[in-house]
Amino acid sequence: MGKKSVQRNARLEELRREQKRKERRRSLIIYGTSGFVAVALILGIVLYTVADASAKDRTHKIGYVAGASAAATAAGCTGTVNDASQGSSHVTTTVNYKFSPPSSGSHNPDPLPDGIPFYNPASGIPVERAVHNLEHGFIVGWYDKDLPAAQVEKLRSLAANAGPRFIGVPWTRGAFPDGKHFVLTAWDRTQRCTTVSADVIKDFVAKHANPDPNGATWDSPTAPESGAQGGTLDVSADGPLTSTAQGGSSSTGSPAPGAGTMSVSPTTPTPAP
Repeated sequence: MGKKSVQRNARLEELRREQKRKERRRSLIIYGTSGFVAVALILGIVLYTVADASAKDRTHKIGYVAGASAAATAAGCTGTVNDASQGSSHVTTTVNYKFSPPSSGSHNPDPLPDGIPFYNPASGIPVERAVHNLEHGFIVGWYDKDLPAAQVEKLRSLAANAGPRFIGVPWTRGAFPDGKHFVLTAWDRTQRCTTVSADVIKDFVAKHANPDPNGATWDSPTAPESGAQGGTLDVSADGPLTSTAQGGSSSTGSPAPGAGTMSVSPTTPTPAP
């Protein structure tokens, strides 16, 4: 083999070795970059999952306040507060609730019935029965004595179209604090408003009526008997139809205007769950 051939072969071998080194470097870069991207992607997913779980956990805590919407702000409403549980015992006496109005607490064994969306200002409907409705996943829109008459009529109209799980109930134990005259409650959820707003009611009902029963395990629980029905139909929009002890309050009422005549035989309320 000639000298030139030897040199040419040596040069070709050197070029092949150099090409292999470049290919190895390129493979390392590709695999290294891919591995880094994969690790970064996995880390991002883990961090997002942890952050999302933490955010959700935060919204379940006592004292958490969900920000007020634009409609709620316009109606003079606060954000919706996660309240501390005040218990859920059944009692047949008047309860001195810690908060005005309550979003949980001891209550009458017989909730208010299905089918009556609004109770008139002088109806004398027992607070204790309405609190039991909250435990069943109902929304109660409480209005105090200082809510203007036009606003009361607006609430009456809105209640008729707010869905079967909404009840408008007068609060007869004084005025609400801080100039708020209309308060929406679900079990352990409260939003206080100055005026009545269709959008605020709709939003609150959509978020909090018949909540997922899993919420009963949260720090600030939601309706442990979610979805349960109302109680005995022994009341009209004007108040009790029979002389029965309902949470320490009873009276005889006439049917609501335009509701027709209703005949109800005296019965003993059947305790709800």
